[in-house]
Amino acid sequence: MNTKLELKNLSFSFGNTLAVDNISLKVEEGSFTTLLGPSGCGKTTLLRLISGFLEPKSGEILIDGVNQAGIEVNERKVGMVFQDYALFPHLSVAQNIAYGLKINKTPSRDIKEQVLEIASSLGIESLLSRFPNELSGGQQQRVALARSLVLKPKILLMDEPLSSLDTKLRTKVREELKEIQQRLKITTVYVTHDQEEALSLSTKIAVLNEGKLLQEGSPREIYFEPKNEFVADFVGKANMLKKGEKKLMIRPEWFETAPAPLAYEQGLVPAGAILLSGTILAEQFLGSKSRFVIQTSNTESKETITADFDTISAENLRIGDRITVRAKKIWEF
Repeated sequence: MNTKLELKNLSFSFGNTLAVDNISLKVEEGSFTTLLGPSGCGKTTLLRLISGFLEPKSGEILIDGVNQAGIEVNERKVGMVFQDYALFPHLSVAQNIAYGLKINKTPSRDIKEQVLEIASSLGIESLLSRFPNELSGGQQQRVALARSLVLKPKILLMDEPLSSLDTKLRTKVREELKEIQQRLKITTVYVTHDQEEALSLSTKIAVLNEGKLLQEGSPREIYFEPKNEFVADFVGKANMLKKGEKKLMIRPEWFETAPAPLAYEQGLVPAGAILLSGTILAEQFLGSKSRFVIQTSNTESKETITADFDTISAENLRIGDRITVRAKKIWEF
């Protein structure tokens, strides 16, 4: 797969504050790469550097192998979808989509044809005469996408475009967005602080914190094989345990209820398993899953751990119960 975008040792500062710290990253053609991290970690600053709204302090930005230094925003062939979609309220959907084409002095006949083509591909051709305040959140996102895609960008940049939607609509629009991106095969760089969003959408995830790139990889690599505690804890829930000199990570869903320790001593359970016993302190009902906070009694610091079980199999567990759990999987740092 060809590299569409490459960042080489990229740094940027706001005054004395280093916002992007020597980041190098490759984005493959047709991929969906997500920049994931907490607020203020440098995600949006990276998008603004790629698009040309900011100039790097040092390093290079290459699109199709061409260094973008000195190339103006409107010449980079990069599309941008903002957090609030930034649709013009006084323009119809068709006029919003056509706006960039008009700025580029595209002939009127071609504008009409191109607007209809992209609207059809996104399933919004019936909305062309409406205005933004007449659209749902999901429809507004499609219009914002159409306005960027009609200019045929080499790369689509998206800055937390689902953050203003309610949970149910966000899930629906997320599924639609993934389908559109895969169908159009548009190279996408997406910014979010929502780990579930990143895991479900991405080909590659780049985890950032305090301007540094901590880890990049597929969603499965990031989730199952984090390089450090920050990545482990930010991308999902993680239990951190010490076993001698080793530091272990166990996701809540990697636990299962187990026989009491005596069964291990009698050879009824395989040796070498991570076995923890303790008292249930709290329970959260999460629908198909139930989450239990357990005060352990067989670790050096008597830590609390979090364990998730299928609700049906855990319906008899109560706060105050003694419980023994076994880790089906562990990750060692």
